Amino acid sequence: MFVFCSLIFLTSGCGVSTPAAQAPSDTGHHPVDLSWDAPESSPVQVVGYHVYRAPAGSSAYQLLNTSLAVETVYLDTTAQSGLSYNYFVTSVDGSGVESGPSNTVSVTIP
Repeated sequence: MFVFCSLIFLTSGCGVSTPAAQAPSDTGHHPVDLSWDAPESSPVQVVGYHVYRAPAGSSAYQLLNTSLAVETVYLDTTAQSGLSYNYFVTSVDGSGVESGPSNTVSVTIP
């Protein structure tokens, strides 16, 4: 079993804060910077992370990164301006086994 800390935005520690405002692109996408703490202790080595997103009010989470995020940061460049999303992260071991989800964080994109 993995030990996992909170999904957070642009802060360190276990907590939630507002993502940094970034200008939307010409395509109507609005970048969202995600960051989280690595597990403090785990019986297995964590080799990366999966980042998931769902529209607010939905339980249909989709994996955003096609390859493992090896750092504890991820930039979601596909969030649409004017929408709300929920995010969570899982840690992955060398065998591809995922942890349970981190806490869920909600974001409304300007």
